[in-house]
Amino acid sequence: MTPEQLVRQLRRLKRILEQLESEFAQHHIDAELLADIDRMVENGLAHEPLIAELCSQLERLRETTLTPRPELYTDGIRYCRLSKASIEELMAEVG
Repeated sequence: MTPEQLVRQLRRLKRILEQLESEFAQHHIDAELLADIDRMVENGLAHEPLIAELCSQLERLRETTLTPRPELYTDGIRYCRLSKASIEELMAEVG
């Protein structure tokens, strides 16, 4: 993946995370947004060495949604924010 393609993918992923964070704030889980994240990781992001830590964060985000519990939404919001901050750092690093 070229640096330009990677930045484009990261921007798209950030927008998805912003939408997902909004859903968590409203106490909803949008399965389609989670599926979009999974597809992006499987279709290229997981193969990028720079993205390894971000992929781990996204996996933790995904795991928070597997078991219903009271702190699910708060944890989801935290992981969305953490992932978005990582994306900002990666975009600055990549270009």
